[in-house]
Amino acid sequence: MSQEQRETGSAAALTQSSVVRDLVDTRRFQRAGSLLREVLFELDAAGRLLLASPAWERLVGAPVHAWTGRALVELFHQEDRDQARALLRTAAARTDVPARLELRLASGGTQPRWVELSATGDPEHLGGVLGTLVDVTPRRLAEDAATTRERYLGAMVEVQRRLLAPETSGDLYNSILDPLGRVAGASRAYVFEFHRDASGRMLQSQRAEWCAPGVSRELDNPDTQAWPVDQAFELHQLEQLHRGEAVQGKPEDFGADNAPVLLSQGIRSLLVLPLVVHGEPFGFIGFDNCDDARPWSHVEVKLLSGAAGALSLALEQHTTDALRVRTETALRRTEAGFHLLIEGFPDPVVVHTTDGMLLTVNPAMANYLGYQDPAELLGRHLLGLVRREDQEVARRHLEEAQDGALAARSHEVPLVRRDGQVVSADLVTLGVLFDGVPARVTVARDFTERKHMQAQLMLGDRLASMGMLAAGIAHELNNPLSYVLSNLEFLHRALGPMPRPLGAEELMEYQQVLDDAREGSERMRQIVRQLKVFSRVDDAHEEAVDLHRVLDSVAQMAASEIRPRARLVKQYGTVPTVRANEGKLFQVFLNLVINAAHAIPEGFTDTHEIRLITRVDDDGRVVVDVRDTGRGIAPELLRRIFDPFFTTKAPGQGTGLGLSICDTIVRALGGSIAAESAPGHGATFRVTLHAARAASAA
Repeated sequence: MSQEQRETGSAAALTQSSVVRDLVDTRRFQRAGSLLREVLFELDAAGRLLLASPAWERLVGAPVHAWTGRALVELFHQEDRDQARALLRTAAARTDVPARLELRLASGGTQPRWVELSATGDPEHLGGVLGTLVDVTPRRLAEDAATTRERYLGAMVEVQRRLLAPETSGDLYNSILDPLGRVAGASRAYVFEFHRDASGRMLQSQRAEWCAPGVSRELDNPDTQAWPVDQAFELHQLEQLHRGEAVQGKPEDFGADNAPVLLSQGIRSLLVLPLVVHGEPFGFIGFDNCDDARPWSHVEVKLLSGAAGALSLALEQHTTDALRVRTETALRRTEAGFHLLIEGFPDPVVVHTTDGMLLTVNPAMANYLGYQDPAELLGRHLLGLVRREDQEVARRHLEEAQDGALAARSHEVPLVRRDGQVVSADLVTLGVLFDGVPARVTVARDFTERKHMQAQLMLGDRLASMGMLAAGIAHELNNPLSYVLSNLEFLHRALGPMPRPLGAEELMEYQQVLDDAREGSERMRQIVRQLKVFSRVDDAHEEAVDLHRVLDSVAQMAASEIRPRARLVKQYGTVPTVRANEGKLFQVFLNLVINAAHAIPEGFTDTHEIRLITRVDDDGRVVVDVRDTGRGIAPELLRRIFDPFFTTKAPGQGTGLGLSICDTIVRALGGSIAAESAPGHGATFRVTLHAARAASAA
């Protein structure tokens, strides 16, 4: 065989081997991806899809082969594609820290679907990208629903307050249309009353109106006065209104005669809620949407229906004679209006005095706590539903809600059910007037699912931190490991295979070698302990924690990030232990120290420092300052740094969750976190915690 034939044969064999290897890698990729719920994918240098795991079809609704060769950015909503391109460009250039972003899918329908895109550069293919897609739609929907309910509750309380105010007795409609229109996101909110003409035919006329800025008023439009009700609604819609049910739809759904009138007013969708006075149809509250044809959700309709019921009761009260208004019956009706809002609210709600005595408990709260009848809870103290060790947190939360003020900041508080089981609830409290006396309304939202999502976010933040520090940790382990192995090898060679008597000098030398090896082993044990503490799953366990030991561990773990940028200075005072979870505190201060390091450019170690300061303040609380001499934070950004997903880092270099998670952890421990900064003058993050002995005494 000639040299040329041998070379040709070798090349063919090499090509065949490469094809087989690629096929094996593809099968391994598919097998590994089939074990995961998230989508694994691989892109070429042009951003086109090469491979995807089986979960792709469940997420996208199309087989992988239909997308192979297409640009991944086409998967996302048109408005989100520029962000996706920027993230993929950043990811292709880096293989150390994955870039993450939440984006909408293009095929979201009326309700957008959200995914978290995580991507990093492929170290084996220049310009290639490896990444994952995770469906986060349920979490986004849960957060939106919780926000909607809290916003509506505030509006409902304001509506009830205005209905009960003496100065609004002559103008019930206009006093409540403003808060209702705003919270409903409507273009217009209005009230129509029913009346009859000389022949007895039912007519409707507009009596009041609220309009969003830029929306035309229709109160003086002749078409809104004396319009026959049987032309304004279809027969089945009139039957719904008579049953006390809401009616909503597009203008075309309201009959051929009425649709042109509605369309001429720019209406794209509308919601109608009946008003019933003394058991008879009285009129309705209406809401127009002139921006889009979106429907109002079931929760929104239910809450707005509660406001319509409260207005119906107020109208019924004001249509009776003045003497009856001042009687005990009128008082009961006023209370019934307030109860109507509470009874119909889907979340657990209680009304209590300013010192915590329960006045009203809705069925949802009784069911949440395992009671058959809400009356079983009346007269009890709200703090009696809270675990003894959490009552101080609950008391501080109640003190935040002042009479007539906005809602107090929500707090997670464990509540005790009738059977002794503990459930985590997120409490929101508002100050109100009840029967002319200051009182408070507290809403308890089940925190279980949110706590699970929060735990996932915290775990993701920890994994991101560990990924960032992986090389430095390996270096910290490698150094002591090297001289441990070197010393053991020296002893192995020196002692030899045969036993022999050792002199005093040899014994002293070998003792020193063993001491060095033990010191190196102890250093490795400390690093492994720090990793174990940081990754511990038992986040609920709290104990007396030595703050200086936590800070020393953080400094050692983050040394690889600090060393090329600044000097680390420890300015420790004499402080007591704090009541906390060691792993959570480690996560808080590791985030703060890494952020401080990243605020300082590399190569200026002599001119920059990161200082860790501990002390006890005048109130006996333990204070930790993490101070840097970096670039600082602009005032307009300083207000937002603890907001979730807000980051000042470049795309792909931060999720915006680190400081938000720190804030969540510290507040859950009963402490506080704050930041001070000025551009060009560094930043100081101050964490305040309760001493362990103070927490135990409380």
